[in-house]
Amino acid sequence: MALRIPNPKSLLWLSTVVTLAMSGAAVAKPLITSSEETLARICLAGQEDLDRLIEACSRALEEPAITVSQKVELLNALANAQSWNGDEDAATATYRRSLDLDETSVDAWNGLGWSLRSARETEKAYEAFSRSVELDVSVQGLAGKASTGRDVGEITPDASRAMLEAAMSIDPSYHWARRDIGWSHFDDGNWSEAIASFEAVLAEDPYDQNAYYGIGRAALGGDMPERALEALNKLLDLAPDDFWGQVYRVAALRNLDRNAQALREAERLIADFPMSNTGYYERGRALVALGRRGEALEAFAEAESILGPDGLVLYWYADTLGKDGQWAKALEVINRAIALEGSDHYDQILKSYIALELKDYPLARSAAEASMADGVEDPWAHYYIAISLVHTGDTPNGLERFDRAMAEGLPKHRVGAFASELISKGKYVEAVQLRVKY
Repeated sequence: MALRIPNPKSLLWLSTVVTLAMSGAAVAKPLITSSEETLARICLAGQEDLDRLIEACSRALEEPAITVSQKVELLNALANAQSWNGDEDAATATYRRSLDLDETSVDAWNGLGWSLRSARETEKAYEAFSRSVELDVSVQGLAGKASTGRDVGEITPDASRAMLEAAMSIDPSYHWARRDIGWSHFDDGNWSEAIASFEAVLAEDPYDQNAYYGIGRAALGGDMPERALEALNKLLDLAPDDFWGQVYRVAALRNLDRNAQALREAERLIADFPMSNTGYYERGRALVALGRRGEALEAFAEAESILGPDGLVLYWYADTLGKDGQWAKALEVINRAIALEGSDHYDQILKSYIALELKDYPLARSAAEASMADGVEDPWAHYYIAISLVHTGDTPNGLERFDRAMAEGLPKHRVGAFASELISKGKYVEAVQLRVKY
C-alpha cells in the first residue's frame, strides 16, 4: 500500500528527478555538457532522471582519482537513486558497499534502513536505524527508528510518537514523521488523534495525498463515514487513479447505506482491476446490503472461479451463506479459507460462530481457542467458548469465560443472549445472577 508507507528519503529530490524523468528532452542529452560539469557533480546534484543519474553515479565511481570519502558519498547517492527506481535489492547492496568503506556513515545507515523497511525486513531496518542514531542524531534516523521500533515491538507507541515529535523539532517541515504519528494512532485505534495528526499535515500542505488517505481510513475506523468519504473524495480529486482511495471510498459509501452507488463503483473496480479481490468482495457486500443475497452468493462464487481460492472472498462468502441459513456449506467454505496461507483469527472466529449454529459445540470451542493461539484476546472468542462450555455441561467455567469476554469488551447486550443460553440448559438461577451482576 504505497500511500501507507512511502519511502521518505529526500522527497524534494524525488520530485525533481521524477519531473525530469518525464521530460523526453533529457533522454538523448549527453551526461556532461560543459567543462564545469563532472560525473561526480552530476551524481551528487541529483538533477537528472533516474536512469541517467544511476549511470552518472556508476561512472563516477569508476574514476581513479576519487577519495574514499567521495566514494562513500557517491555510493550513497547511487543507492538513493536505485531505491527510488524501485530496485531495493540493488540499493541495499550499494548501501552496504558504502558501509564497508565507512561504517560511521549516518546517511548510509539511514538509507539502508529505509530500503530494508521497503523490503519488509523490518527487524533489520530497526537495527540499521538504531546504529544510525548511536552515531549521530538525524531526522531520518530518529523517524526510522521510531517507526520500525514500534512495528517490531521494541518501542512502545507512546515512545515512538515522542521520538517522532523529537525528529520534527529538528525539522518541522518533515511531514512524514507527522503522518507516521497519525498511523501509530490509527494502529492503536485512536481515531480522533489519528485524524488530528493528518489534519496537521494538511494545514501546511493541502495537497498531501497520504494525509487525506489517512483521514479516510481513520474516519472509517471511528465510524465516521461522512468524514471518510469527504477525505477520500479529496484524495481522488488529486489522484483519480489511486487504487486504495477507490477501494475505501466504496467502503465509505456502504457504511453510509449508499449501497447502489457502492455497487456501481465496485463493478468499476472489477472492470479496472479484474485480478484484485477488492472489487469482488465489495460487490458481494453491497448486494447483501441491498437485500439481493442470492446475487451476492453468485458473485462470491464467480469471484472464486476467477481468482482461485482467496481468503477475503471466502470469508465473506461463508458469512453470506450463514446469513442465508446455509450453515453446512458456510462451514465448508470457511474451512477452505482457513487452509490458505495467511488465514487469520477472524476466520477461526467465524468458524466458531458457524459451528455454534450447527450445535457442534466442541468444534465451536476448538475454533475459538485456535483464534487466540497467537495471543489475540478477542471478546467474541471468549463468548463463543462460554456458550460451548454451557452446552457441554461445564456451566461454572462457562460463566468464568463469559466474565473474561465482558472484561475484553463484549457488548453489554450479549448479557441477555448468554442468559438465554443458560436458561436453555435449565440454569435459571445462574441466568438471574448473571443479569444482577451485569
